[in-house]
Amino acid sequence: MDTQSILIEPTIVAPTIHSSAVLAEFSVSVWSGRKKDKRASAQVTMHNNARSGTANVHKKLLGDCAELKAVTDFVAKVRLHHYALTMPWADLGQRLVPTAMLMDYTEQMSSYEQEFHRLVQEFLNVYEWEIIQARARLGSLFDNADYASTDDLRHKFAYKVAITPVPSSGDFRVDLGNEVNTMLQTSFQEHYQEQLTKAMSDVYNRTRIYLERLYRSLDYNEGERRPKLVESTFDGVLDMIELLGICNLTGDVQMEAIRAKLENQFRGVGKMPLSSEALRHSSHVRAETKAVVKDVIKTLPTIDL
Repeated sequence: MDTQSILIEPTIVAPTIHSSAVLAEFSVSVWSGRKKDKRASAQVTMHNNARSGTANVHKKLLGDCAELKAVTDFVAKVRLHHYALTMPWADLGQRLVPTAMLMDYTEQMSSYEQEFHRLVQEFLNVYEWEIIQARARLGSLFDNADYASTDDLRHKFAYKVAITPVPSSGDFRVDLGNEVNTMLQTSFQEHYQEQLTKAMSDVYNRTRIYLERLYRSLDYNEGERRPKLVESTFDGVLDMIELLGICNLTGDVQMEAIRAKLENQFRGVGKMPLSSEALRHSSHVRAETKAVVKDVIKTLPTIDL
């Protein structure tokens, strides 16, 4: 047999996290309540002897409607919580959710969806009254054509969470020929590894932020003015200790070592659980914790992609 004629396909080795995580995509739409007024924009441009297109007038159709603002503020809160509960994965909006967190994530996002629709309905209940108010506020800028019916406006609000599996690296099921198939597998593996690195880096970076905040709160000597130790900073460190375990999708030894060191200091076996009060009032506990936190910060990798 001519050994030179044997084609040996390279083995593609990549982390397999499709069984320990899923992808979540959160999308939401809200009516902005703003619209460009072409006539007013042209008048402002002409009045100031400016070139066409250099000035635009945008109307707040309902002014400072409290009910609409409640919806937009709530959506901002949900987005922040969505990002806090997930890890980055793709640039198209998909985020990684460890399966250990999936139940909590779906329950929380489902609860938020119910609140979203409640707030939207509260806004729709006052919508027609707000149009009457807007007529007085906007004066000659008011145009009845700017306002959709209540039923039509309802469709401009939407909330959706889509959960999909994480694809396996190198999973190509179309016969494209060995050379093309190998090229695509290699390209996909590189993309897969890059996304996975981003996800793990995000956990490290979030951990760094909370630890550095805590360290600054502990970095003072007796007799000096004591920096304020914010409870949310202390709680954030406790949350990150848990996430370092849950989000360690690849069994990263360094991540586990960091988690174990922080776990031992904050909630070690045989120890009283560390509290923010103990850090405020015990110089010994504060010095010990400060040393551990400083050491962990030094060992945290920094990966910028």
